[in-house]
Amino acid sequence: MLDMRYRRSYFGRKKGRAQVCGSSQPEAKELKKLEKIFLCGDPHGEFDHILKAIDEFHPNAIIILGDLTPDRSLDEIFKDIGETKVFWIPGNHDTDSDLIYDRIWRSKFATNNLHGKVLDVCGVKVAGLGGVFRGQIWMPPASPCYSSPGVFIKKLGKATTWRGGLPRRHRSTIFSSVYDKLKECKADVLVTHEAPSIHAKGFECLDILADQLGVKYFFHAHQHESKNYGVINGFVARGIGLRGIIDLAGNVIVPAEADLRETANKFQYEKKPKVKKLPASKFRRLYKARRDRQFKGQSSWKSIDKHPGMELRGGFRQAGQDHGPREDKLSN
Repeated sequence: MLDMRYRRSYFGRKKGRAQVCGSSQPEAKELKKLEKIFLCGDPHGEFDHILKAIDEFHPNAIIILGDLTPDRSLDEIFKDIGETKVFWIPGNHDTDSDLIYDRIWRSKFATNNLHGKVLDVCGVKVAGLGGVFRGQIWMPPASPCYSSPGVFIKKLGKATTWRGGLPRRHRSTIFSSVYDKLKECKADVLVTHEAPSIHAKGFECLDILADQLGVKYFFHAHQHESKNYGVINGFVARGIGLRGIIDLAGNVIVPAEADLRETANKFQYEKKPKVKKLPASKFRRLYKARRDRQFKGQSSWKSIDKHPGMELRGGFRQAGQDHGPREDKLSN
């Protein structure tokens, strides 16, 4: 079902300030173009839902927003998709191993990597910023530790290189040099792996990037949450959940899956009422006060012993005396 509120909010916007949903309708030609471009949330190795969507709807293009982690080469996965074009940006898990890296970057789809670029995707200018922020390189709003891959390699030396260049892990890291270069461009759509600042784990620098690019749409993945933020700072922002698919017009093609691992972690680390433990010294003081209240005014074991037939002489029981219920219990 078409999300009319989402479409109206985009086409009713005025650049430079946030707007509530408008009422103007998009032109049929424009809407048709938007509906033919699909955006896919983190597949994490599962592509059947994408292939089924392509087979059923025949989109002009799909854009995968990171964490592909394919179990085989992209050439093999997308060998029978007809005229549909495949674009993508890397996610933080796409550089987890040499095998995963090669299945993506050594396929024929490597040239369709949108990271740090603005490409024409079926008549729509799409800017991409893949990967994630990492503290060793750059964790906004702090200043970058290393502004570019070249500076990083020069500082750490050739011993840290991988295949003669940047270490594999940091090939999915965002460098400020790539970010700054992208800010000089113009685009209609921005796709990122990281989230904008409206998300609890988002970054304000991505809001600034979207504003500099002059985009109308901002889509992100990574957090495995489907969220329609509405219009913020003059552009529509939306999060695409785990293995979810939507089109640029706002239609949900494939609903996102629940991330059971995230749900389990959330439950595991949910705040529980803390039981205050007393220090040993305080526990001893409280125990002593309780004992004193219980035996107040009793200064010897003789006065405490209340069992009939029990006598204490010099602090000890006299041998052969009847020791009351305790003695009977032991004899039984």
